Amino acid sequence: MKTLALYSVENIDHLVQPADFSGTTLQSPALSVVNDFKHSEPNMIDAGTAAREALQMMQREHSKLKLVVDSGGELVGLLPVEQLSEQAMMRHIAFGTSRDDIRVADLMRPRERIKALAYQQLQHCSISDVVNTLQSSGEQHCVVIDRENHQIRGVISAQDIARRLKMPLAIQQAPTFLHIFDSLAG
Repeated sequence: MKTLALYSVENIDHLVQPADFSGTTLQSPALSVVNDFKHSEPNMIDAGTAAREALQMMQREHSKLKLVVDSGGELVGLLPVEQLSEQAMMRHIAFGTSRDDIRVADLMRPRERIKALAYQQLQHCSISDVVNTLQSSGEQHCVVIDRENHQIRGVISAQDIARRLKMPLAIQQAPTFLHIFDSLAG
């Protein structure tokens, strides 16, 4: 039996992530940028969680997106951290809701407004195809559904793609009445 040498962790030794080894390009398979729930736990939060608590949790975890679930564990919405902005909170407060009574369910994007890509379709696409789709739809995040098994299989994030590609990725949201109102009010 051998005794192995032990080394000190030096200042020049840096922590790496799987993306550091990927060599991901725009021509890489689209499935390589899916946060696949077959291999990793979904990042979830209960719809009844206080918005203030959700913001603290997401900041602590460095999380940009949570899947919002009901008491049965079913998806009811998406919560990008931007939805927890002071402006979003003030809109609810202006209508008489106490800051402590604002819940994740009040600020999330509801299930019926979530956009999805089919897992089966992504098997035959490149990251470039996904980027083009996200850019043309103005979506920062998209869930991935397995249409054959009726499962929400994963999530794709424009920010994750940009990090993997080591390049900026601009996604412009289509303006809504609320965005126009906010820009005029600001």
